[in-house]
Amino acid sequence: MEKVEHPSRDRRAGGIERLAGLLAVIGGLLISFAAVLVTVSVVGRRLFNKPIPGDYEMVEISVGVAVFAFLAYTAAKSGHIAVDTFTLKLRPRVNAAIDGLWDLVLAGFLGFFSWGLLTGGLNARAYGETLIQLAWPIWPVYFACSLLAALACLVTLAVAFLKLGGGK
Repeated sequence: MEKVEHPSRDRRAGGIERLAGLLAVIGGLLISFAAVLVTVSVVGRRLFNKPIPGDYEMVEISVGVAVFAFLAYTAAKSGHIAVDTFTLKLRPRVNAAIDGLWDLVLAGFLGFFSWGLLTGGLNARAYGETLIQLAWPIWPVYFACSLLAALACLVTLAVAFLKLGGGK
């Protein structure tokens, strides 16, 4: 018997993966920026005694934002760590339902992180918090991470919905 494809489900899954892939590319660019920044700063420090001012802060921000940018892709590809010791012998549909329920839990946490980052960003903005060496405002970083966590939450919800059979 042939497997019946669901075009609308495939289209939605493709859209989710494209969005998640775009966010992952942004995360990859940020990681690449951090690597180049560290290299240039170390070479400048070693050869000319002139490191890039605030290089540590820029690397921290780049890597932190990149982590949130990668979350949606990991969720879209079901790439989070899973321990399947007790579910190996279950039917695939049951495993998909279990995975879908855990994706709902993950989406809840991502929503909570997004909310926490948003409120943290609002507080940082209200109090004028800045980076130590560069004196740049920190609130845009909070907002960017909040947005990325919210997008990861939405992607995770969509993946959970598809796993739980809502895509038929």
